[in-house]
This record gives sequence, C-alpha cells and structure tokens, in this order.
Amino acid sequence: MSNSVDGPLDGEFPVPDGVAPVVDRVREFIETEILPFERDNADYLGDPLSYLDGEGRLRPEVHELQSEIRRRAGEAGLYALHMPEDVGGGGLSQREHFYVQEEVFRYGTGHGSGLTRAMMAWTEGPAPPLLHLDEAQREEWLRPLVEGRETACICLTEPNAGSDLSGVETTARREGDEWVIDGHKRYITNAVYADTAQVLARTDEGEGVGSLALFLVDTDNPGYEVGQINRNIMMDGITADVHFEDCRVGTDQVVGEVGDGLPLALSWINWRRVCRPGMCVGLGRYLLRRMHDHALDREAFGDPIGRNQAVQWPIVDTLSELHATRKMAEATLAELDATTRLEALDQPPAATRRMSMLKYYPEDRLFDWADRAIQVLGGYGLMRAGGVERVFRVARNLRIPAGTTEIQKRTIARTLGLTGDGGGR
Repeated sequence: MSNSVDGPLDGEFPVPDGVAPVVDRVREFIETEILPFERDNADYLGDPLSYLDGEGRLRPEVHELQSEIRRRAGEAGLYALHMPEDVGGGGLSQREHFYVQEEVFRYGTGHGSGLTRAMMAWTEGPAPPLLHLDEAQREEWLRPLVEGRETACICLTEPNAGSDLSGVETTARREGDEWVIDGHKRYITNAVYADTAQVLARTDEGEGVGSLALFLVDTDNPGYEVGQINRNIMMDGITADVHFEDCRVGTDQVVGEVGDGLPLALSWINWRRVCRPGMCVGLGRYLLRRMHDHALDREAFGDPIGRNQAVQWPIVDTLSELHATRKMAEATLAELDATTRLEALDQPPAATRRMSMLKYYPEDRLFDWADRAIQVLGGYGLMRAGGVERVFRVARNLRIPAGTTEIQKRTIARTLGLTGDGGGR
C-alpha cells in the first residue's frame, strides 16, 4: 500500500498499490504545477472574493488561470482519468477514480478560484452521456473535452423541472434537416464559459419520456443566450440561466436517438452521485488537517487548545467518520463497477439504493465536518480568508444538486418496499 501525505496524519488513508502511481502523478502535478502557479498569480487569487467581478461573474483573468491549469492537465493526461482509454481518457474505474478525487480535494477549495479542482474534469468536462456519440461526433464534440481544450455545460434543470426530469418543458421540433430548440434552463453550472451545451428537450416525436432527447449545441449559436448569473451560496461565478430561442441544430447533433434523453440525463446524474464520496472525503481530510493543526498550534490560558476534550472530540469524531465513509465508498464503488450501467433505467434496486447512499451520506457527513471545523477554529473559522467557511458553503450546496438529500432517502426507502409503489424487490 502507498500512503497519501497528510503531515501528522500520514498513513491514516492508504491508497491501493494499483492506483497509487496515478495518485502520485496527480499530487506531483498539484505541487509542481498548480501551487507555484497560484503563488505567481496571488494578485487575482489571494483575496477571497477578488475572483468575481461586480456582476458576480468569474473574472476573465481568473477564468484564464483555470483554463491554463485544465489545458496543462490535459496535456499531462490527467484531466479525464475517468473516461475510457479508447476516447483518450485514463480508463480508471469509479473506485480508482475515487482516490484521484480524494487527492485533488484534500487541498481544499481555495477561495473559490478552484485552480486545484480545475485539473480534474468535473461538470464542465467529458461525461458518460457522450460515450454514446458515434465516431464522427466523438471527434468533433468529445475529444476537445477529454483533452481539456474546451468545456461544456449540461442543461437539465428548468424553472418547473428539477428532481423530476419528466417535467422538462424545453422543446425541440423537427424542421427538415434541423431541430429547433426553444425553452429556458436554470442553475446551469459553467453556462457562462462553456463551448458546448448538452440540452435535454422534449421533441415532437414519441410520447412522454420517450419524446426526450439530448442535443449538442455550440454556445456561439445565436439561439443560445446566457441569462441571469445565479449568485449561489458557493459564489462560483459560472452558474447562470440559459435561454434557447429558435436555436437551430443539425440532425447530427443528437446524442444517441430520440427517446434516449432520460437515460442519458440519468447517466450524468448517476455519475455525479458516485463522484460525491471522493470529493467529500477529500474535503473532509482537508478539514481534519486544519482542525488538527489548529488544536496543536493555538494556545489559550497557557496551553494548546487541543488539550481540551471539547476540542479533541470533534477531531476524533471526524477522523472516525472519515474512515467509515471512506470504507463505505471503496466497497460500494467496487460493487457498482462490477454490476451497474449508469444509464440503465431498469437498475436493480440494490444498485439504485447504493448510488443514493453514495450521494447523500458523504454529503451529510461533510456538512457536519465543516461545521465542526468552524467551531474548532473559532473566529478564524468564520473568516473567508481562513478557507474553512468556503468548504462549509460547498457542503451545504452539495445536498441539493444531482438529487436532493430528501430524494435520495425516498429512493432508498422505495427500494426497500416502504413507499407502497412497488419499488422493492
């Protein structure tokens, strides 16, 4: 086994030998490429809110810094490690990718500028639905994302459609060799800077969810318009409404077939869900280290505050829960790797249950860990310059996108046969 580096906590969170070389490469990239780059650009990144302009949008200079890290990671073959090798990715399984995400996020979130996170494909990068493109489509739409040269956004959520995607009202009607898309999307991450939008719309072909399709749209299309910036709790500067008006795309800009829209959208949502543990455990490790270091360094009444049980217990509880959450993630991701297709509508109840567990449980624990960290750090924990309150806001945000905590718990209850709608087996 190869261990990650966490100072006095070194050895607590081992990485399996098979994936350790990749994690080591990720760590080396962060420490030799990203951290010096952050120091060199401290004028833009040093203040907690200097990365936003007056409208709440990410400043162009900061966006370019993120883009530079993304491109460097792509050139190093580290950006799309979760994608199959036959499309240029790293070929890691979900379980293997967990350790990469953990490594990236254990450096924290920065002050919102996200340079470390920019090295790893997230919402803006290549995702499972695009594996359903044909070869010509892959070359045009997928390869630039895998290589980190371009970014994307996925337009699912609407004013009247959130957790229930069957309520999508955006339409796409067929006119000759074109589709014409009209509608509105809300809370779309990276809508401001995306090169490509993946848009879920209801077509005039098929019935019910069988009419849904996923379309590829160049964001320089005159029918694509970025609307109001969403000043969300994370203050990311990249989330906004999107409006489609007479947005015309070719028939070769459909992912799969008409009727595939819902399973393709669910494959993206399920992917986000199974990625949550790596993010949460990594951020939890960051919080644990901050609490641990502060408990040793900060003195009150002549002694380090870590000698007080009131400070010791939150650290002990967080360490214990991190181990439990990490073990749960390792075992569950390995099981899903062996049995589950993310886009399948007919998931076995056990697979559905596990994906919902992987979504809500680590998120709830991260929220608790962040709350404890603020309490242990005291006044400094409340300061934006301290970095911990940023994780607290991220943790609170995570419990809503890609399916709320309540939806996850209801899904788990349904698969146990508790809701009376035949979901158990």
